Amino acid sequence: MSDEQVRIVLETILGSGSAHATRNYLIIVLSNLCGLRSQELASLKVIDVWIAGKVVDALRLVRNKTKGNKYRDIPLTHPKVVFAVDQHISNQSEVHSRFVEPFGPLFRSQKGRFFSANSMVQLIKRIYDDAGVRNASSHSGRKKFATSLIEQGADINCVKLLMGHSSIQTTALYFSPSPKRLAKLMSSVQI
Repeated sequence: MSDEQVRIVLETILGSGSAHATRNYLIIVLSNLCGLRSQELASLKVIDVWIAGKVVDALRLVRNKTKGNKYRDIPLTHPKVVFAVDQHISNQSEVHSRFVEPFGPLFRSQKGRFFSANSMVQLIKRIYDDAGVRNASSHSGRKKFATSLIEQGADINCVKLLMGHSSIQTTALYFSPSPKRLAKLMSSVQI
């Protein structure tokens, strides 16, 4: 996905007037800016991102909730992430008059429970479809996350850790160089 497509998706969510706008916005932000898998998103508890009235510094994904049974820490320092968490928690407590239970689901299903991994996949697909971004999936944000980090010059080992991969070869599969980046690289070659 391009930066423009992500921007359109986020603007569509915020302009939708949906009762779930802050939830959906946070889901897309965590997918695209933190590289979370749908299974990881579905299992998040409020306490994973919000303690004592503020956003935590880092999200610790525990082994039983991640692919490959590995834990990892994801810094929650990006301003859009902090904003999205704040908005979602505020919306839950103020607009929906819900007591925000620390060990309750960060993302509530229609029945007020945790999403299953499969229902989270379907929700993300619907969010992208509603914004007119076709052929995007729950994994698109994760791929965008890895590609953005690498294009900004991040060390592939750091990207590997943030993605929770066992090998650099797996991380490399997520990277899709843009034609603009390739052209820029070619024009910088010197003899």
